[in-house]
Amino acid sequence: MNDKIKMIINIVGFYIGWWGCILGSSNGLPYIGPLLMLSFIIFHGAFFVKNYKELQFIVVIGIIGTIVDSGLVLSKYFVYAGSYSENLSIAPLWITAMWAGFAATVNHSMLFFQKKWALMIIAGGVFGPAAYFTGKGFEAIYFELGSLSSALIIGVVWAISMPMVFYINEKIVLGK
Repeated sequence: MNDKIKMIINIVGFYIGWWGCILGSSNGLPYIGPLLMLSFIIFHGAFFVKNYKELQFIVVIGIIGTIVDSGLVLSKYFVYAGSYSENLSIAPLWITAMWAGFAATVNHSMLFFQKKWALMIIAGGVFGPAAYFTGKGFEAIYFELGSLSSALIIGVVWAISMPMVFYINEKIVLGK
């Protein structure tokens, strides 16, 4: 299979899981998206992963991403549909699944970002908020702040998170 087809399969698989997470959580089915994302990651592992370091990276980013988004939950300014419980201030499983799925794209359909740190910061700062506002539009996440404040917070979080993900990838998968 050629590299372009692999890239297309990788990004389409991720977006199927991503949309499953958004639409599932907003429609009272918060486990549909994680199941789709898990299916994508299993497929990804079987056909794309050359060594187990990439699978380790996916797990690590899933955990780190949960911590990052749990910080948003703890702020009380961001409320996710499909959370474990109203009394538990942790990002829901579908958020963990999205982070893990995103990690599965880093060495494949997002490969063009590697070593382009300024581009990662800009892309994270712009597309991070765009993704969260899409979730807001489908009622998967609610903002307790105004749109501008929410966008700025999420933009900063993702302007830091995106290069962090690629840096961790360099350490775990690429061994640099």
